[in-house]
Amino acid sequence: MIYRVIPTVIVLALILIGYVIKRKRIATYNQRAKFTVDFNNSFFDFANDVFTTRQMNSEKYNAVVRDIDKIQQELGRDGVINEFVDPLKGIRGRNYQLFMNIVPEMRNMLLGYGNSIIDERVNQLIGLCEDSLRRHIGNLERAIEHERKGIFNPITCLGEGIRWIVGLPVDILQWAGLYSAGRSGKIKASFLFRVISNMIVVMGLISSIVTIVLGWDEFVAIIHSCFWKK
Repeated sequence: MIYRVIPTVIVLALILIGYVIKRKRIATYNQRAKFTVDFNNSFFDFANDVFTTRQMNSEKYNAVVRDIDKIQQELGRDGVINEFVDPLKGIRGRNYQLFMNIVPEMRNMLLGYGNSIIDERVNQLIGLCEDSLRRHIGNLERAIEHERKGIFNPITCLGEGIRWIVGLPVDILQWAGLYSAGRSGKIKASFLFRVISNMIVVMGLISSIVTIVLGWDEFVAIIHSCFWKK
């Protein structure tokens, strides 16, 4: 009996780990979505005030600039234009970061003393900023919905728990200071790691179910008969 109890306990522990991971991931997504929405409100309050008064309110300016770096990092590719052409300066650039450049552009607009071309360009950039924020909020909401659908599914939670075990060595190296968080994330996102991880998850799911149903001794006997046939 104990040979069935132990695998059952291990599987339940992995399901619990997967459940906790999904809960934490949902909480993180919610925090990121709240930050993005709050920044969206602060930014457009600031932008509307600039166009209305033709001045930069110091309090609203500080509220926006304080989080510029954070929102640019949060948006990732959603906040970047692949190719940007500045017709006024004759400059063509790539990977134009919207929020790192929008405030200086707004300042140039105020110094342009009503230049309609500069006003139009800033308007277009603000429109792109709005698109990027709304798109990112939508992506986060879909990610939250996706996680919620699987949070009470024991199979997906078990797979998440196994995937966590597979990635644990990389996490340990990161905690030990041997890998940075960025490098650790790149390793986990790599094609080879994902393939190996998914293969282990599939094998883990099958072996867990078979072990619980048959028991450890029977499972080992089946493996032995498959690989060491005479």
